[in-house]
Amino acid sequence: MEVEKESVKLSLSNELTKTAQSLSMEAHKQNKPFITNLNKKPSMEVAIFAFPGSWEVSNWYHGDLFGETEVDRKLFKSLCRIGENRPAKVNAAFLKRFQDLLNDSTFKSEIEKAVNANKKILFTGHLYGGATASFATLWMLDEYIKKRGKKLPIGCVTFGSPLIGDRTLSHAVRREKWAGHFTHFVMDHDIVPRMMLSPKISIQQHLPSILKFFQQKVKPIDHKRKKSSARQPMDEDQSIGDAECVEFFENVIINASTVASHVAFELMEPTNSLMEKLSVDFVKVSPYRPSGFYVFCTSHSQQFRVENPNAVLQLLFYFLQLTDENQKLVDFAYKSFSKSFSYEEELKNGLHLENLVDLKDLNDKLLTPNGTAGDADRTSNEALFQLSTSARCCIIAAEEAENRKEENQRVIDKSLRREQSESRTESKMIGDILSEIRNYKDTNVDYYEAFKLQNEKADFQANMNRLELAKIWDVIVEMVMREDLPDEFEGREDWVEVGTVFRRLVEPLDIANYYRHLKGDGYMKYRPKRYKFTQRWYEHANGMDFDEVVCESSFVAEVEEIQKQDVFWGESILSMLREKVKV
Repeated sequence: MEVEKESVKLSLSNELTKTAQSLSMEAHKQNKPFITNLNKKPSMEVAIFAFPGSWEVSNWYHGDLFGETEVDRKLFKSLCRIGENRPAKVNAAFLKRFQDLLNDSTFKSEIEKAVNANKKILFTGHLYGGATASFATLWMLDEYIKKRGKKLPIGCVTFGSPLIGDRTLSHAVRREKWAGHFTHFVMDHDIVPRMMLSPKISIQQHLPSILKFFQQKVKPIDHKRKKSSARQPMDEDQSIGDAECVEFFENVIINASTVASHVAFELMEPTNSLMEKLSVDFVKVSPYRPSGFYVFCTSHSQQFRVENPNAVLQLLFYFLQLTDENQKLVDFAYKSFSKSFSYEEELKNGLHLENLVDLKDLNDKLLTPNGTAGDADRTSNEALFQLSTSARCCIIAAEEAENRKEENQRVIDKSLRREQSESRTESKMIGDILSEIRNYKDTNVDYYEAFKLQNEKADFQANMNRLELAKIWDVIVEMVMREDLPDEFEGREDWVEVGTVFRRLVEPLDIANYYRHLKGDGYMKYRPKRYKFTQRWYEHANGMDFDEVVCESSFVAEVEEIQKQDVFWGESILSMLREKVKV
């Protein structure tokens, strides 16, 4: 995955990652909203900001279900689906914690000091602190890179972080090419990255005890540690009983299974809407989805990287399965909690970021019979190849879904311009049709009125071109809405540019056709999505707000509406237009 051209990914070294992990654990022990390495070492090239955890249920969930809310668009303008103007949904409790942090003038001033000193910026956090680190990174990318035009290296590394947002957030991160800024380390059996897949109501009975255990683990303990039993209980205080631990674990894994199955079904492209109907009417699944790069750390002291969010989701579920049928469920459940505090040991045992294997490079080997995938691949990724066949099928399906989107994009790219090898084709490309409409415009003093009257043969041909382009763009918009194109599509400069040309040239013809047939209510009430989408693409690319008011391509529709009113054509009508038109 590329990084957005105006942003600079902070390259993580093994040493920097270990330093960040150490600071993320230190943040738990400080009674501060954040800590930074600059306090002790102001000359450091990288400014690391670490955020503490929280052990209160109210800071993890708002409400009884999943506690999601629309993201604050003032802080996170880019976190949306552009064409639909649909904001991402994020965990309300996590968002509130970050909003409180921003209200702390100390945090903003420390960020400003680091930026002014040309420091590289790295945000980090363990467990709950990882969620805050992710929000801080998203805010900096939007505020400093997109809005202020700064070009400074920004990174985020988390350890056992819970999921913070929905599919729209994941989509926006990939569209902006920000995924490379996020590296999330996840132990294969760590329970915390899976917790947000469960509604609060299913785990709230035991959640206070779980959070109390986490709090005990990160606070310094003065008395000598007792010898651990063969099972290695979670804490010498034994704050969680066996039954409580198992019930919590089972609820998380059941809900994770529901979400993973739901997504896997969608990846198989069902031909009916049964799954959608069931989802709406009967099953409320978690909205939370992964975003950014994930580094899975397995029990075999092996690590591999995954960027595909659907593949990450499948791994979050399938790695939390009992691999040894002789192992007791209670032991595995306890292990899933203790794994939340194994990151320091994992990094000490061996971290080789430069040698990480990308999951997508292994996809074509995951279903090969034993002994045919290559001994080196199987040995270095043993945990992955030991997954069940259904697990590996779901992982491959996730990558195949991305391949289908890429293929769809190649198909519509061909409609944008004619390839050299196809120079003799009979079909016209989008660029060809736009050129014909541009020529039509240039040959008429007022091509709007000429088209509206439809007196000449050229007017008829212009109408045919209008209909042809409408058909093409309606298909493109539908594909965007169905998520049949890569996440990056809406941010591509070439399509934003051609969409803007299309809207400015063709929408006036649509308006002329509308009022030619006197269809009643104003055009803007029925404005086609093909113009709304392309307008929003342009506005997003140019840092403008999304406003449902008249723009340059729909200006004439407002003139038509004002002409229906009994007003003096002069200063009165001009003042009315000024109120409606975007300046």
